[in-house]
Amino acid sequence: MKTATLICIAISCLLTSCYKVYDPKIDPSAKVLVVNGMMTNKKEAYHIFLTSARPFNSTEEGLPERAANVYATDDLGNSYKFNENDNGDYISDSFQFTGIPGHTYKLHIITADGTEYESEPQRLFPESYPDAVYAEFDNQEVLDESTGLKINTHGADILIDIRNKADSLSRFRFTSNLVRQYFYVIYPYLKPSVSFYCWQTVDANSNINLTDEEYSLNSASIRKHQICFLDDNLFFSALYYSYKENPYTVVLTNFYQTYAIHHRILYLNQYTLNNETYLYYKSLNEQMQSEGKLFDPIATQLNGNIKCLTNPEKKAIGFFEASSVSYSAYVVDFRNLINSQPSIIKTPYILPPESKGCWINKIPPFWIN
Repeated sequence: MKTATLICIAISCLLTSCYKVYDPKIDPSAKVLVVNGMMTNKKEAYHIFLTSARPFNSTEEGLPERAANVYATDDLGNSYKFNENDNGDYISDSFQFTGIPGHTYKLHIITADGTEYESEPQRLFPESYPDAVYAEFDNQEVLDESTGLKINTHGADILIDIRNKADSLSRFRFTSNLVRQYFYVIYPYLKPSVSFYCWQTVDANSNINLTDEEYSLNSASIRKHQICFLDDNLFFSALYYSYKENPYTVVLTNFYQTYAIHHRILYLNQYTLNNETYLYYKSLNEQMQSEGKLFDPIATQLNGNIKCLTNPEKKAIGFFEASSVSYSAYVVDFRNLINSQPSIIKTPYILPPESKGCWINKIPPFWIN
């Protein structure tokens, strides 16, 4: 009996020694600056969003950080101002500031109370395009747009190849949007017909899509990297548009109907990442895909690149990104196959005027006939 008792005590000690409470050292009353912004190599306005996170466990939303002094500097000593627009959105002047590959940039923030923040330096790498974009038939479990339930559907994986053209290993992040066009005609009694050129845009891949480090083990090039999966359904549920006359004007309704897909256009954005940005997105992706297991990453382990200069102990959350981006667009055709696979044909990168809409008796500039 005494031996059994000693064994139980020993096992209890071992179990206790394996258990350690993790203390993320969160100050529940602290006001924390949240920074979200990026710049690219494109001549466009760059946005820096500033908010103040509410105290821990607060039910209130973060408040916009107003009246801050926000600017970027480069390694040549140039300074570029970001002007406040609204709700903590600070915007650069596209005529004064465009990122130049090969240069290094820092973000500087001075809040209304005089607290100064600075980002780690971000090197802007040259842009890169896919060398090949193609499709291969596959089956995949997806969420049904009507019911929200998971279903197994037939379609194709959209894949890319990229040859490494530099001495160093390049890493990329991809975002993709799918535009589905649909067309119909209304025949009013004793009047000319009315043609509707309509479209709806969806996120083709809501996950963080990064190139994997594994490809560097055998080759410096990327092969068969999956961008997204597209179903090959001939029909889909889309908004119904009506019209009014004199002049003809499109009228949005709240009704959905089933339409034949006229064409699919895949818009692909390829971001060239420096090492710090790649590691940030990799950590963010691991956190998003965690399943509540013992050693899953937790939110407080996600480190940004913003630090407080006024008080090094003061925390800031977020990331300032400098990544070159390339834009490309492709028509994905499941009806006209090439080598028994869906055909993918490059098309001019012309975005729809809005995420969803319709034109009457006029073909939109991005339309595929």
